[in-house]
Amino acid sequence: MSTAIRRDHRPLPAGPVDGESHVRVWRVAELRRGLEAVLHSIDALLLPPELGRAVAGARGWLGEIAPADALNPAPAFVRALENTVRVTSEFLARHTVAATYVHLDSERPPWVEHGRLEAASASYCRHVAVRRHDVAAFGWPLEQRPGFARLRGDVEDGRVQLLVVRSAADLAPPGASLAEQRRAVEATNGWLAGHRARLLCTDEIAPKSPAP
Repeated sequence: MSTAIRRDHRPLPAGPVDGESHVRVWRVAELRRGLEAVLHSIDALLLPPELGRAVAGARGWLGEIAPADALNPAPAFVRALENTVRVTSEFLARHTVAATYVHLDSERPPWVEHGRLEAASASYCRHVAVRRHDVAAFGWPLEQRPGFARLRGDVEDGRVQLLVVRSAADLAPPGASLAEQRRAVEATNGWLAGHRARLLCTDEIAPKSPAP
């Protein structure tokens, strides 16, 4: 059976592009990217020595795992990789400290909003240790907001590894367009990645399916 050849000379599975082997190849690549992101975030955690050694060993082991046929990964291999990503993500969540940030539209107590963010992020972190807010009525861009400046110190000093906001709008000036909000998210993600932290916009969390 012949295989298709990409312009970069890496072979792809033969058969229709939407065939099962193609789907599994892309799924494996997607899962590996997800696993790399989780392991990158784990590096920011202050783990006990024995856990640190276990994570280092697991990282080396995972780097060596590959399907018997890269062009046609077995369904069992895909399921095993999915389970690995799930277990590793749960490990990260159990050791992650979070901060919530709210950009309020007026001067009012922020605690209800912080409580909602804490509840929405419960499965992504061990606990929320830092709560910061600013008021949109002041019109400050993100880099000039005093609450966010304190939050920046929390992240850069390694006290938190997850920033939780309601949506991209909390990171952009009031009335910002969707394009401006996307740029604000990209800039925030870039800054957080430099400190092995990450961003969670709770409006993008997929709702859980009701129990049968």
